[in-house]
Amino acid sequence: SSGINAEYGGMICKLGTSAGSAFGLSLLYAGLFIPLSFLTWYRMLYNAVRTDSSLRYMLFFFFYGFQILVSLFGGLGIPGGGFAGWITAFKTMEENKALGALGILVSMAWCANCLIAVYLIMQIHKTYRSTGQSMEKASGEFAASAGSNRNVAQAVLRSL
Repeated sequence: SSGINAEYGGMICKLGTSAGSAFGLSLLYAGLFIPLSFLTWYRMLYNAVRTDSSLRYMLFFFFYGFQILVSLFGGLGIPGGGFAGWITAFKTMEENKALGALGILVSMAWCANCLIAVYLIMQIHKTYRSTGQSMEKASGEFAASAGSNRNVAQAVLRSL
């Protein structure tokens, strides 16, 4: 995905600067976000479509919305945040033109990733609505699954 490529490009930009902590954060993000993206939105969407579960669609929308926010944050590139975005690209351009140009390419990749993610979530929402799913169905599914869980039922009884 372009987000992963942008993260690796950002790591290269951070190597050429004195921002060691930002490089460490970019390594952490790459190692953490790749498996989390599989678990929290790819797998969630697959299970939502497979089981026709409104609750899983809602969870997907929540986690994928977070992914869009991360892409926006990455595109901005706030200094010390571990992302090579517009702000860090222009600051790096003052020190090293080649790394600054790479930073601009990385920023463009983050922006493209964000735009593609917004387009995809809109398409998935269309599919979600066309299958008759709704927030009410998601609440009903949550209530049914929480009510059938013995631990949740015991916790509710203890709180009364």
